[in-house]
Amino acid sequence: MKRIEKYGKVIAMLAAALGMTAALTIESSMAYFTTYVSAGGSGTVSLGAQTTIHEDQVTDMTKHISVKNTSDSNECFVRVKIFCGEEFKIGYPKEPDVIANEDWYFGDDGYIYYRPVLGPGELTTVLDAKIFVPEDFGREDFNVVVIQECTPVVYDESGNASADWNAVYTDYQVNSGGQGEEAEE
Repeated sequence: MKRIEKYGKVIAMLAAALGMTAALTIESSMAYFTTYVSAGGSGTVSLGAQTTIHEDQVTDMTKHISVKNTSDSNECFVRVKIFCGEEFKIGYPKEPDVIANEDWYFGDDGYIYYRPVLGPGELTTVLDAKIFVPEDFGREDFNVVVIQECTPVVYDESGNASADWNAVYTDYQVNSGGQGEEAEE
C-alpha cells in the first residue's frame, strides 16, 4: 500500500510538472500557429458611418455596382476598388477608361471615388464596370472582386466637406454602455 502512495505522489508531481511546461509553451505555440493561418470572408469595423455594397447584378458582362449608407445619422464618403485576374480588363462604358457617370471618378491610388456626400439611407448612383474576357479564355466561371470603403465626412471651419482616407483610429474602445470613447493612456 505504501508503494502505491509513493508512486501515486511521483506520478502526480510528474503530471503537474508536465502541465506547467505545456502551459509555458502554449503562448509561443499559438503565436506560431496564428502566424500561418489564412483567413477568408470579411469583417466590419464601425466608426460611425456604415455602408453595404450592391454588386449582384451582372448583364452583358457588366457589373452594376452601388453602395448604400446604412447608418442612421452619419454622412460619409465612399470609394471602391475592383480586382480581377491579369487576363481580364475592366472598362467603364462609353470609353475603356472613362466613367460614364460623373458622380464617380478615378483617384491616383487605384480607387474609384463617389463625389457627392452620401447621406444616411442614401444609395450611390450605379457604377457600371464592363468585364472584357479574352476570346480564348477556357473557363466559364471567374471572380471579379469589388472592395468598398467609407469614411466619415470631416467639415472644416467654413463648412466644406472633405474625406480623410488616411485617418487611423487606434485609441478607440467600447465601454460597457456600448458607446465608443477614446482609450485612456
